[in-house]
Amino acid sequence: MKPDEFRKRCKGIVPVQYCPYTESDALDVQGLRRNTEFLIEFAEKGGKDVVIMTNGSTTEFYANSIEEQKEVIKTVVETVDGRVPVVAGTGKAGTRETIKMTQYAEDIGADCAMVVLPYYHTPTREGVYRHYEKIAESVKIGIMVYSNPDVSGSLLDADLAQKLSKIENIVALKDNVPSPADYAWKAASIDPEDMVLLNGLGELHYVGSAAYGLMYQGFITFIGNFAPSMSYEVYEAASTGDFKRALEALKRQMPIWNLLKLFMKKREDTSIIPPVLRSNYMYMSVGKACMDLACLSGGPLRPPMEDLKDEEKEEVRSVLEKLRIV
Repeated sequence: MKPDEFRKRCKGIVPVQYCPYTESDALDVQGLRRNTEFLIEFAEKGGKDVVIMTNGSTTEFYANSIEEQKEVIKTVVETVDGRVPVVAGTGKAGTRETIKMTQYAEDIGADCAMVVLPYYHTPTREGVYRHYEKIAESVKIGIMVYSNPDVSGSLLDADLAQKLSKIENIVALKDNVPSPADYAWKAASIDPEDMVLLNGLGELHYVGSAAYGLMYQGFITFIGNFAPSMSYEVYEAASTGDFKRALEALKRQMPIWNLLKLFMKKREDTSIIPPVLRSNYMYMSVGKACMDLACLSGGPLRPPMEDLKDEEKEEVRSVLEKLRIV
């Protein structure tokens, strides 16, 4: 898929996939295929706007070997077989290794490569620009910039995002900055013919960002992996400007968010990043439990992430039953 075509099709719900593992800690390739087919089936019913994202943070790419990451990308691309757009995470701490993984994603048939801001050593603004410029020059597929201060320790402001958007095949931004003002600046300054904006923080933040002229055209979701219809309700309402209906759709999700909040409070966070800019990754534990309960493939998390306790999984089951997800 050419970058311009991907940019036009990059909208709707973007489930960032979980990586299923077996109890012996191996990749569950068949489970990953089953999860992917589930999303494709949902997308194809009624021609819904769905983009599949894999090998991202939620996919536990950091806990997988390079060979496992490549197997995840290959499995998803081959399973999708062109039916919906596929974004593959390829970001590494250094430019050279990011280029290698991005070229692999292109070779295997991914439609777009998602590249998180450089992490570990935080570069200068010029270093960030050159990082993406070199990656974009190394491939012909589209590049999605991933701005997530929680994992990179840095922010992509509207000025730098606008500058990056002028690089020919940088066509999308996954924006994890929880600031209404930041959404507004990007919506006002970035030409939609250059770069499509996605809200990286899910349904709760998407509704607010979409209000800025509908420039944010979709959102990343963990709920969409096991309950895509609930996520799509939010997208469908907000993308038509019906924010009252979008709020009602959000309210239907609240039992999941409230349970997540409860589990988060039980666990102490060691991060020193300001709370407004960081995530508590219990959503991964909850999401994997939901996948298993919904007869999809979740499996355990790899350390150092922690799974839910048995009694917590029963609380999840109760919520999903009330929501008629299981």
